[in-house]
Amino acid sequence: MQFVAGASVFSGRPDPTWPVDAEFADRLRQLWNSLPKHDGSLPSAPPLGYRGCFLREETGVEWFAYRGVVKFTSPPHSETRTDKERQFERLLLSSAPAGLIPPQLVADEFD
Repeated sequence: MQFVAGASVFSGRPDPTWPVDAEFADRLRQLWNSLPKHDGSLPSAPPLGYRGCFLREETGVEWFAYRGVVKFTSPPHSETRTDKERQFERLLLSSAPAGLIPPQLVADEFD
């Protein structure tokens, strides 16, 4: 199975994406499975700057992480889980090749 990761960081041009191997995707899935259900609203993202990151399978299944919430979508089903420590988001972003994501955008988000 093919996996693509990406980060929503740009406005007006394509966001960076990169391939992720199945072993790494399995780590993310295991982390997802350990997270508690999220009952609140989704965090709002700004119009510019970092707005979250995603992992997509070639089948259209997607996990989207932003500010402590991870949303899983497998059309037509979706589910959200809480990730207070933002482990899923941090791990996914750590898989990006060096220099692909402007480091200051991510640093500002996590500092």
